[in-house]
Amino acid sequence: MKNVNDDNGGKKFWFSWKGLAALITLGVFAGIVISFVTVVAVKETSGVNFCSSCHSMKPMAEAYRNDVHGGYGDSGVVAKCADCHLPHESTLGYLVQKARTGVWDVWVESTHDTSKIDWHEKRDERRNWVYDSGCLHCHENLLRGTRPNKKAFTAHKAYFAKKLVVQSDEGRDLARCVDCHKHVGHYQIEKHLPEAPEALPDSFESN
Repeated sequence: MKNVNDDNGGKKFWFSWKGLAALITLGVFAGIVISFVTVVAVKETSGVNFCSSCHSMKPMAEAYRNDVHGGYGDSGVVAKCADCHLPHESTLGYLVQKARTGVWDVWVESTHDTSKIDWHEKRDERRNWVYDSGCLHCHENLLRGTRPNKKAFTAHKAYFAKKLVVQSDEGRDLARCVDCHKHVGHYQIEKHLPEAPEALPDSFESN
């Protein structure tokens, strides 16, 4: 658009289709670039190589690589860290929690002595770090797949019917995947974790 004088000496705007087309083209191009960068960034920061770049995560990475979820098996299937440790209910929720978790992890690694974290104790907090939506994102046909195993089928049927209840720190609660599958994702992780420190700093709290 540009200003032009009308017959009465006033000003009016002259619409330029070429200018609008240029703006739309620029917007579409910028959107494609931003989308591409976002997809690449999300992909490259979701796997074990990136996550284990923090020193405190190396024991978890070692145990993960020895687990079927880490590719140790005949299936050849590999689940990335973000497949289990981020929610999958929505794309927005996934991205928000990914950013939140990333900022938290960087802050902890930069401002805390991670050697004083009791990782053995934190295994009891697995409900806070593993999402059922992540499990079900891959195990889509879980109920049908467990039919040959009566015990597994009965437990999963109760789970999907929201009738499987466990005792948690908050009291009686609906069961989550990691309530039963306590060691999933990191094979014999207790053998890889450092010894528990005698005491944790009072200032350290998980998000």
